[in-house]
Amino acid sequence: MRLASFALTTLLLLTACRGTEPPYSPGQEPLVEDLLAAATPHLHSIQVPRAKVRQAGGPAANLMMLAEHPDRFAGTIQISGNELVSLAVNEESYGLRWIGRGDAGLDPGYYTGPPSRCAVEALLGVDLEPEAFVDLVLGGAPIIDAPHELVDRHWDRKHARELLTIANGRFEQQLEFSWSGGRWLFAGSSLWRLDGASKTWLWTISHTSLHEVGGEMLPRKTEIRQPKAKGRGELVIEVSYEKQIANPSFGQLGVDPPKPGEPKNAGDQWRDSDDEGGWDDEGGWDDDEGGSDTSDDSNPEPEPEPEPGIPEQFLGKPQGLTPRGDLGSRHAGGEGRGSRRGRRPASA
Repeated sequence: MRLASFALTTLLLLTACRGTEPPYSPGQEPLVEDLLAAATPHLHSIQVPRAKVRQAGGPAANLMMLAEHPDRFAGTIQISGNELVSLAVNEESYGLRWIGRGDAGLDPGYYTGPPSRCAVEALLGVDLEPEAFVDLVLGGAPIIDAPHELVDRHWDRKHARELLTIANGRFEQQLEFSWSGGRWLFAGSSLWRLDGASKTWLWTISHTSLHEVGGEMLPRKTEIRQPKAKGRGELVIEVSYEKQIANPSFGQLGVDPPKPGEPKNAGDQWRDSDDEGGWDDEGGWDDDEGGSDTSDDSNPEPEPEPEPGIPEQFLGKPQGLTPRGDLGSRHAGGEGRGSRRGRRPASA
């Protein structure tokens, strides 16, 4: 019995060491063009009525978001059922409602301007251009600008991932793909800035526990890691999706027709009727600290007129907040952190 147990244990250890075999025969590796095509968004739109976002192992907050190809996004984070920060981005502008305290370097109020990576970073701490962030939310990857040079490609047996590394002279990027349902799916990426013979790590994105939603494969969890300022460790952001709706239609004015038995305004609600909202009990601010800044009611920001073809969910809502102008250019140069311009698959 002991000998049989030892043999079984040895076999399991050897299998674990060998890892997972690739889903293709030797010499039949996927083409670079096919992998890059798999990194393009496979959804037109998505609605996430319920998600949890956690930063650096802290308490989890409620996150709700919408996205529509190619460059529309809206999200809000709540604390104890109260709005903390909301962001709406479209092809013309962004609108950021910041109701938090000033310890993040922002005064409470309403910020607006051209589409800005600063606005995306203010919501989730993710240093990506709005278009690249929408690509990520819709199942694609933020890819460095073309033309690309193939640096490396191999199968990672330990993690069962196909790894593709490309570079464009300024940045090097590694893309991860998983094989599921007879096709390649984007599963993660890391980006480095090149400086001569050295390179500096900028961020890593990982999708885990891919599952089917409405005929599409979506992650149950996304982890984003990036270095903290002045090289003091890593900033880790975890987003756990509790409910996802693939390819919803937001409509011309952003209100879907109500279903039978629903009230007429059911289509323009952020949350489902069974979503209680609020932060987890283990942390967060007190309820009386989450109110809107209304110190400038004598000169309120005018309500924006809906732009033709832009659903109202993707328009900023300045009501009740002090106008603060544009967040400004906080990142010099912005190329390479995930711009969709020139991102279509190029021949290696």
